[in-house]
Amino acid sequence: MKRLLLLFIFTQLIIYADSNYELKLYEKIFPVIFHKQHLKVFTDKDTKAFLNNSNTFSIVNSCNNAILLIGKEFPSLENKCKNKPLFSTSYLSYHNQKNSFGAFYWRKGRPQLKFNKILLKKFNIILPISLRVYIDD
Repeated sequence: MKRLLLLFIFTQLIIYADSNYELKLYEKIFPVIFHKQHLKVFTDKDTKAFLNNSNTFSIVNSCNNAILLIGKEFPSLENKCKNKPLFSTSYLSYHNQKNSFGAFYWRKGRPQLKFNKILLKKFNIILPISLRVYIDD
């Protein structure tokens, strides 16, 4: 019984630590990339849960008002929003969404950060030197 309780507690700590890690990463990267300290973002419901704890992001209800889309699943995007920059939270979304300029996801317990060179140019996004090592060729 004690082992089960400890396993549950550690699992919750790991999950909380992962989402906190993602939030800190997003709060560092996106203001630098978009040259704004406060960003309006449109998210899927999974991403919305941990972005609500941020002072850097305002979550908007319509993608028309957003500067950036963050998430992995946007099944019913309006046509106007299909050409907005998307930062994916999964490997599959990064490769399947035509406007996904970057992604942060976990693979085998390790964080992965990637940027698409072609889409960075399309959206006129210039990465700082420290992030250029994560560009896919």
